[in-house]
Amino acid sequence: MRAITEPLDRNHDNRAAVTRPSRAVPAAPTPEWVATLHVHGPLLLAAARAITRDEAEAEDLVQITFERALRAGPAIRDAGAIRAWLLTVQTREALRVVRRLRRTLRLDPEVHELPMGGPDASQSIELDEALGRLSRPIRAAVVLHHMVGLSVRETADALGVTENTAKGRLKTGLARLRELLDED
Repeated sequence: MRAITEPLDRNHDNRAAVTRPSRAVPAAPTPEWVATLHVHGPLLLAAARAITRDEAEAEDLVQITFERALRAGPAIRDAGAIRAWLLTVQTREALRVVRRLRRTLRLDPEVHELPMGGPDASQSIELDEALGRLSRPIRAAVVLHHMVGLSVRETADALGVTENTAKGRLKTGLARLRELLDED
């Protein structure tokens, strides 16, 4: 699998770097904080596209993530934790959206976005189609760990599950991807 960006520092505990925002009126975001969010925008959009498989939904998820980040900005003490925190917020919202939609309508699993052409376009299309056949929780685990570069612990935190559950989803996802890619 190809990585979307460089992996996080594996020796850093991102859970301790974020505090709960207070109920008080949040301070206005600083220009530096807004610039930091813009740096992470392309990664967030790429991850959201891979997880949701829908451009409009991916853009909505990035907007929701930025909105929450602007409100919580002062609560994030460690700049190294920002990327993992943003991906956690976005992934949890993506999974919440699916649960809400599932109650009201059936999604068409055949609708998906094809990657842009290029030298590896046929492989990208095959991978994209195979990812689309995974359930969203398993696809989210595979994307966050293997494509974005989060550790197993960070992936588990982002998904709101235990590390063992994340490992199980990763194992299932990779096995299913191998199976689907070998079919072609």
